[in-house]
Amino acid sequence: MGTAEDYKVLGLEEGTDRETVERKYGAMLRSYKSRTDEYGATDEDMEYYKTITQAYDNIVGTVHDFSDPNPTSPLPFKFRNFFYKLSARLDHYKFIIFAVLITAVLGVLIYFQVKDAGKDDLYVKFVGAYYALNPGEVESELGEKSKAVRSPQVSFFSVTVNSSENDSETANGAVAFRAQFTVGSIDMIFIDKDNFDVYLDQYVFLPLDDFLAQNSNDPAFADLQYYRYDGDRIPEGTYGIEFTQAGSEYFKDTSVMWLNDEIPGQERSMILCVCRMSKNAEHTLEYIKELVDGAYAG
Repeated sequence: MGTAEDYKVLGLEEGTDRETVERKYGAMLRSYKSRTDEYGATDEDMEYYKTITQAYDNIVGTVHDFSDPNPTSPLPFKFRNFFYKLSARLDHYKFIIFAVLITAVLGVLIYFQVKDAGKDDLYVKFVGAYYALNPGEVESELGEKSKAVRSPQVSFFSVTVNSSENDSETANGAVAFRAQFTVGSIDMIFIDKDNFDVYLDQYVFLPLDDFLAQNSNDPAFADLQYYRYDGDRIPEGTYGIEFTQAGSEYFKDTSVMWLNDEIPGQERSMILCVCRMSKNAEHTLEYIKELVDGAYAG
């Protein structure tokens, strides 16, 4: 098969055997593929390819698909054609795809933001015979221990049985504590018994009766001691949860120092309270529940 012209295109004599034709066509294809322009880029002449390939087809009786823009590629045309079409479709809808991707990214960011918002930062105050060289370390330690808070802000108002109201440090600490309470910048208070009795009459703490009623079926709460006020200067109610024993265990591996260990006559005590002016009371109660349940489980 094939005409003299077909053989001439391949540079062969008419009637050359098939094996020689195939070798010659293969050599011409390799030479065609390796041709470059003056800049060193591949210079593929599709008309040349079609001419030698059509001559080869005529001689050996094969049929080539000339719709392939890169016929000498090692990858099958069907495989490459799929990605050609996909690329064209993506290019057609690129603005829609871009908008969808942006929306997806924003959705993921919002999701993690909302998820992290579940661990709110609380302002925690230690009032009484407690101290820390670096409150920032306590913030990290509490954040690592808790599932309810991420990075609480912690401060200390250290006052003991040996402290005097005439001490400038004690007086300044009391003023700062009162100011923080007034503006609602304190959420939760760890306080010792002596100072609890002092500040209870000043109506610093939030009544916990509704919170305790909601958790009345929780064994952890049933086993704890509560501090209730039945006087006439402030509303009746429960204002504190005993946490001394559990607190000693909870804070033993933290930077919180119990000053009663250094001061004779200073009773070790800790009471959990919520600041009455807290702007985040609901989440503070969630944190207290975590502490109480954890103490019961431990």
